[in-house]
Amino acid sequence: MRPHLAVFLFLFAGNLLAPLAGSAASSSPPLLRVRPVAPDIFVPTLYSRPNGAALPVATNGLIIRTTKGILLIDTAWPTEQTRLLLRWVADSLHQRVRLAIVTHAGAATPGGLVVLRENHVRVYSSPLTARRWRSRNPAAEGPTAALKPYTVVRAGRTRVELFFPGAGFAPDNLVVWLPRRKVLFGGELVREQATASLGSSPEPNLKQWSIVLRTLAARYRNARVVVPAHGPAGSLTLLAHTQTLLREATRRKPQTALNGRP
Repeated sequence: MRPHLAVFLFLFAGNLLAPLAGSAASSSPPLLRVRPVAPDIFVPTLYSRPNGAALPVATNGLIIRTTKGILLIDTAWPTEQTRLLLRWVADSLHQRVRLAIVTHAGAATPGGLVVLRENHVRVYSSPLTARRWRSRNPAAEGPTAALKPYTVVRAGRTRVELFFPGAGFAPDNLVVWLPRRKVLFGGELVREQATASLGSSPEPNLKQWSIVLRTLAARYRNARVVVPAHGPAGSLTLLAHTQTLLREATRRKPQTALNGRP
């Protein structure tokens, strides 16, 4: 049996509301859109202009509603956008975020983590992500290195599996699996259907990335919803699309293959 770490959330549960169908909060800037993809699972999309980009970049996370509180996947947003997200959760779901998971070092900003901790949210990552995050932000408090390569989070009847399949887009990218709803959060390992770019990564491993995608396709072959880090959610065809992009990239120089924006 593969070793794993089980994280249990023994927390007070507030009243629950039905999922909202569209955006529950919106301002410009910042702009937040939240879409349900399965019962009790929502994709928050926040828009920013990294490094002065001409067009806003949409970044996805995951909100998981449980009877013990909200689990948040990824916090790659500036301070005010993090506050906006927490406010949406409180106003729309009538619960608090109890735990946040950082899936790779680029998926959290110092300001965002400060806001989470001000709101008594625990922030966990793998040891590798914690080390990489601190190397980028030596003066800031990073995520707690609490996750093993395979970690199970249980909150009431909700089971969330966190899995490190190997390096790909980044050396430390995790995926998130919700077996009851058959939702896979692939993050930066998965590209949206409309893009022809593998995104911008300073440390891609194209060969290993292809192996990782085959692992994910076999391990989560029953997935109904696949959520990429950017763009609309889809199905397992997003894994096949990303494989196609990787094959095309190996015919070119790796540094040019990753020049496009997400």
